Amino acid sequence: MPLSPTSSPPNDRSRYPRSLAVLMLLGLQGCIEDRLTVELFTQIHADGTCTRRVEYRLERVDTDKGDARVAIPPADDILAALHRFPSGDAWQVRDEAETGLHVVVLEATLPSPNDVGGDYFRVRTRRAPPARNSVSAYVDPAHEYYEYQEVLRDPASPIAGARLLSRLLLKREEAFAEAYARALDDPAFTPRESELRRAFRERLASPFAREVGALAERPLFGPREKRELDALHEGLERKQEAVAARVAALRADAAPESVEQATDAAINRLADADAVLAAIDDFYVPLRGGAAAA
Repeated sequence: MPLSPTSSPPNDRSRYPRSLAVLMLLGLQGCIEDRLTVELFTQIHADGTCTRRVEYRLERVDTDKGDARVAIPPADDILAALHRFPSGDAWQVRDEAETGLHVVVLEATLPSPNDVGGDYFRVRTRRAPPARNSVSAYVDPAHEYYEYQEVLRDPASPIAGARLLSRLLLKREEAFAEAYARALDDPAFTPRESELRRAFRERLASPFAREVGALAERPLFGPREKRELDALHEGLERKQEAVAARVAALRADAAPESVEQATDAAINRLADADAVLAAIDDFYVPLRGGAAAA
């Protein structure tokens, strides 16, 4: 019995806090946003054969213009550049492109659901291993027994991107301390570098790394985990405020407004660091969608 495909709503975009949000808005330049939706559908028939359908939908929109579509330069078309699609007589491929939209639909009737494995594949990038799906199925038509399991292993998934961010933040405490001192620009009210590094590490970097690590250890990344990851991203703003509160406590004679502004400026400086943005951008390709099996 077929099940309907499950996927995230096309416009279900995560919400991120200010400052560190810059680190999570990957693949964006200005107000231009790329959205990739992937829907997987598998239907196992009574005779043990299966129908498989995969639909990729890549959109590029200008969020400042009400999500109006804008042209996708060939160099930025990840479907053409990074994804590899199955070929062979069994597969029907529909590839359509227009301004701001590229759709690829694959469909086939296969002798066994085990033949599905590998029909989702993204090539290796400079910093990320390839992404692919794997399938394990057992069918016994004579006894009407059908079992199917599919796993999508994507090192550039949202949880993998969050893990990379957490690792990068753990390495940025020195940069935060230096940026804070420059932003405040008053040595008389600037805590020691070791104190600034500790505030950033204990109030933001380490707690975020622990929370992301606990979420990444779960065997499944589903709707519940996606919402919890959204909550972790939103919680970065509270952690940023905790850093400011800790720094203010270190120098009670400093103006609270100056401390908060310097903290915001320092964390914004981390977000603007070209090396950090380049590392995440190379690692992460936004992917939404899900798999369905029958």
